Amino acid sequence: MRIKRTIFCSFSLAVFLTSATFSQAQSGFSLPIEFGQGIIFKPGVDPYTFSAQLHPSLGFGDKFTIGGSMAGVYTNPDWAFMWGGRLAFHLAKLSKKPIGAGPGIDYGTLHFVGTVLLENGKLRRTAGGLILDIWDGTLQISPRAGYDDRLERPFLEVTLGTNLFAK
Repeated sequence: MRIKRTIFCSFSLAVFLTSATFSQAQSGFSLPIEFGQGIIFKPGVDPYTFSAQLHPSLGFGDKFTIGGSMAGVYTNPDWAFMWGGRLAFHLAKLSKKPIGAGPGIDYGTLHFVGTVLLENGKLRRTAGGLILDIWDGTLQISPRAGYDDRLERPFLEVTLGTNLFAK
């Protein structure tokens, strides 16, 4: 299992280094809130997971955002409160060119995100994925994959959220 974590950390570092040439991360304080649903790859009748997450964050320059994470997580049949940290690295600006002549319309940004959540002081969940941030934080869609250390199983989750302090 350490090999999988090492590969995940190496991939995260590689994405950070390549994304350092891009810009447009939000500077200053932000407060994203997300609600997610997913599946845990474990045997059983209902491998369902749900999460509600709050990420108070600070954007530094135009490259990355760092912050804390608080989450209420349901993994059938248990509820857990978790806390930890989150990093988001800017990958690209999304824009649409008009049919005729004219400037492009910027409608969103794409970020790589990694989250570590602890429960009772022990590592519980690590996850990585993408954030599609549309209209300056008004809507955030985030597919992500992760590993739950207590269940010893991987999971997939999709979250919808918003930035409570969007521009």
